[in-house]
Amino acid sequence: MRKFINTVVFIATFLFLSLALIFALNFFNNDIDVKTEPVSGLAPVSGDISILNWNIGYAGLGKDSDFYMDGGEMLKPPSRQAVETNLAGIQTVLKNYKSDFHIFQEISEPDMLNLGVEVLEGVKDQLVSYSMHYSSDFRTKLIPTRWALRHGLAVFSRVNASPVEIIRLSNEPTRLGGIVQRQYHIAATEFGHADGSDWILLNIHLSAFDEGGDIRLKQLNELIEIANDYYKFGKHVIVGGDWNIQLSDAEFPNTTKDEFLFWRTKLPQEQILPGWQIIVDETTPTMRSNERPYSKGENFTSIIDGYMISPNVDAISVKTIDTNFEFTDHQPILGVFRAKNLNRNSE
Repeated sequence: MRKFINTVVFIATFLFLSLALIFALNFFNNDIDVKTEPVSGLAPVSGDISILNWNIGYAGLGKDSDFYMDGGEMLKPPSRQAVETNLAGIQTVLKNYKSDFHIFQEISEPDMLNLGVEVLEGVKDQLVSYSMHYSSDFRTKLIPTRWALRHGLAVFSRVNASPVEIIRLSNEPTRLGGIVQRQYHIAATEFGHADGSDWILLNIHLSAFDEGGDIRLKQLNELIEIANDYYKFGKHVIVGGDWNIQLSDAEFPNTTKDEFLFWRTKLPQEQILPGWQIIVDETTPTMRSNERPYSKGENFTSIIDGYMISPNVDAISVKTIDTNFEFTDHQPILGVFRAKNLNRNSE
């Protein structure tokens, strides 16, 4: 009997210590895990610079999904088949719109939110000639895939570019489930143009559920300062991503109740520096609300994804590709840019 009790005590102690270790590893984890797959022999960009920007919602937020943090009921997608169908749709868009750079937010490795589907690998399959840099903003440790969180930012490039640099932004004070803290950051890619000009592309995903938008606005201030420092250093600067800030006053028909729009924060135009521009397609929304599955004209839609460019950059075109929110809760934005002839001494 004593041997049995000792065994039970040992097992219970082992389990307690194991859980305590896993808790500590995730509670104190502030690492940003990075994966890179460079491609050698890529030529410098020439002519206009094309960029596709897309928050793909870990392929788990297609038209049939809602999300509990937005007032819905689901935490996970309806099924693994739904994720695979969403991923196939994302791959089709990528096949049809090849750009010099593809920047992604909420791109994921197998985890709880995509039911174990290889979303990052699926994107790579469509961009085989591109170099890849992936950096996590959520990355749990020692947690099985079915409960893990593994997603972040990715930059794919078919032109010669320097290794991506990670620049941290302020984090939210709260933790998901009281344990995991999201690691907000910029994925910064410097590259040279065949004409001799120097460029930098900043991929961002700002906070979404910070009360009052305070962290978002703090991150925005940090971002503007960082971008302007690069500009002062002689760079042509393009910022792209999911800002989680309404970048336009454009409105679209919807029946969503205000109680589900608690996250809305408008762009403080006065914070945009003179000469800098916010570049969006005013005709088409880039995101939809997730309090219910998508139905056109019912869900709230807005423009929170897009670009900001420095005074020495011209936007040649910007187009939001209308997928009718079939595969994700965001839509991709294709931007084309070139250097502006600018006498900096006259500024």
